[in-house]
Amino acid sequence: MIMKRILYYIWILPLMLSGCEKDLMDYEGLEGVYFAVQWGSSSGSERTWPYQPFTEVQFMQLGNADTATVDIKVMVTGSVKDYDRTFRVEVNPDSTTAVVNVDYLPLENDIMIGAGEYMAMVPVRLIRTESLQHGEKVLGLKLVENQYFKLAFPEWDAVKGFTSGDVREHFDASLHEIRFSDMMVRPTVWIGTDSSPYYDGAESGSWGAFSRKKLEMICERFDLTYNDFMSTTTMPSVLQSLITKTMSQLLIDRYNAKDPVLEDDGRLMYFSGCPWASKIGVPWIPDEGYYD
Repeated sequence: MIMKRILYYIWILPLMLSGCEKDLMDYEGLEGVYFAVQWGSSSGSERTWPYQPFTEVQFMQLGNADTATVDIKVMVTGSVKDYDRTFRVEVNPDSTTAVVNVDYLPLENDIMIGAGEYMAMVPVRLIRTESLQHGEKVLGLKLVENQYFKLAFPEWDAVKGFTSGDVREHFDASLHEIRFSDMMVRPTVWIGTDSSPYYDGAESGSWGAFSRKKLEMICERFDLTYNDFMSTTTMPSVLQSLITKTMSQLLIDRYNAKDPVLEDDGRLMYFSGCPWASKIGVPWIPDEGYYD
């Protein structure tokens, strides 16, 4: 399937300036910068999400996008000025495994804080590569002192009251990591099992064992995305049944046409309704004369 190039913007949500953030801005009068990325529990208030030393990006949740732009929030301490200033951000080689122009595009190193402003976003452009399906890449960022700004919080302590999520008690707020991957894991809604003791260890259930290839075939056939499998709201039982019936018939038709669909380990792909059993790790051996 040919992927259409789409640019996605993942916004680290800017919060209204709280009393705590005002205190941070006036921190000892120091004119400095720090990474101010907040995320946390979806069930908690965004206003009390804790500050975090890293950002996670999962391309699998972005549909067919082959690039992603992540905006990383940077805030200043000290008084707001009536003139433009710039701060400097660079790649941190100590924490980076990603490769420039392969996994990400070159950074814009000098970012403007406009007159009267107390924050800015650092745009980071990531590239979706096949290698991300097999492991995570890391792009480390570091703030660098310049004529306008020092490093405000090289020793960050968790802010009291910002507890709606995993709290990192201590980290260096002049550093930030972007961790990105394209690995597909079994989604919330998947009606099948890898093996069944009742079927001699063969996969069972309506959809059988989960695989990336199988899910991508479903998505292509029904114009769905990975995120559609994360809730019964987007994957109701009626659609589940339709997928089972349609996909099993597709596999049977392909088998009868001497063009069977195989999983990566060589076994026949399985949905309930297929007249064969498939075991993970056991390649299919066609009957004699199958291809005659």
